[in-house]
Amino acid sequence: MTARLLTETPQLTVDEHLALHGPPPFADSGYGSGGRAGDSPLITAVERSGLTGRGGAGFPAGRKMRAVAEAGRRAGPFHSQVGTTVIANGAESEPTSSKDKLLLSRAPHLVLDGVALAAEAVGATRAFVCVHDDPGGLDEAIVSRERAGLNRVPIQVVTVPPGYVAGQETALISLLNGAGPRPTFVPPRPAERGVRRHPTLVQNVETLANIALIARHGPDWFRAAGVAEAPGTALVTLTGTVARPGVYEMPLGTTLGAALDLAGGPPRRRRRCWRAATSAAG
Repeated sequence: MTARLLTETPQLTVDEHLALHGPPPFADSGYGSGGRAGDSPLITAVERSGLTGRGGAGFPAGRKMRAVAEAGRRAGPFHSQVGTTVIANGAESEPTSSKDKLLLSRAPHLVLDGVALAAEAVGATRAFVCVHDDPGGLDEAIVSRERAGLNRVPIQVVTVPPGYVAGQETALISLLNGAGPRPTFVPPRPAERGVRRHPTLVQNVETLANIALIARHGPDWFRAAGVAEAPGTALVTLTGTVARPGVYEMPLGTTLGAALDLAGGPPRRRRRCWRAATSAAG
């Protein structure tokens, strides 16, 4: 399967990104929000795509976007349109996972497209990209997009202290509100009351990159990979006793055996030992 999210180029420039993917389809190009927040064709497309959060919880991405848009609309124009926020969560806390950092280093503009498009769809006026470690060039990517007119809202990179729960969505909101990066009780959920008590959309960076692709190619294209109940691709970190450890993009529904084959399977010596052991057992 042709990779959708990852490219062979170490990091695409903004011009290379636009040559590969085309410009993000904002509202003034005939796609975007098309009216008041909550009526966004993009939110409808993401709902139809079946995209779920790629941060671990697997919550429907379109449902989360709609909840934030509707909460902002209920708050009224003098509140929501000033403070609604998007957080791109790249602060992965799993000890062996490196897929978010790799995505931000290889395709930062795809993630940032997703940030800008999601912000427009939910009526947000600012955004943050939260990471444990800068993958390199993220600030430069944001500046180059500013010059190209691609940042429809201000985007700020925030470094999150290390810690297993520091990347949890309420912990990120707590950090941005000036407290420590510690999870808080819900309700209220971030969609209702997040950064500075305004509706806040928190999406994993991989989720946002997929939103940028759905905006360009549509939900049917997205569903062409994966399986009906779990469409699309996912970035998977394969480590341990495999020949080629690393991050791989694969359709959801891929078996563990097929995933290990992508990484070359066990090293040759271990494979021979395994075969010898199974032969002896037989």
